[in-house]
Amino acid sequence: MDLMTTIWNWRSSRKARHELNALDADELAALARDVGLPLEQLARLTARGVHAGEEMPRLLRGAGLVPERLERTHPDVMRDMSIVCSGCAAASRCRRDLDRGWVPVVQRYCPNAETIKALRAERCHAVSS
Repeated sequence: MDLMTTIWNWRSSRKARHELNALDADELAALARDVGLPLEQLARLTARGVHAGEEMPRLLRGAGLVPERLERTHPDVMRDMSIVCSGCAAASRCRRDLDRGWVPVVQRYCPNAETIKALRAERCHAVSS
């Protein structure tokens, strides 16, 4: 990541945190309710920045799955996986490993690995039926 991208990401994350902090308690509670997240999780995800979770579609494609199709067929699963990915502490490692094409390595430590495995098994079962 180049310096300008890093600065832009930092500023975007800072702006999002500032906007969240500017809400009063009732507005914040309503927002958390609207997106279906506990308040503390909403704050944690906002702190991760605007690019949190961008690794998931890359990982899914690398695992032979189509994220857009999964959005249509399993929207709740994709939402949950997005939340897990957005809050993952291994995002930098994941991004580096995906850049290297090391999808099997990522699946060793990814908190969504079991779900991805189940989605692949379901796809294989559907294809063979």
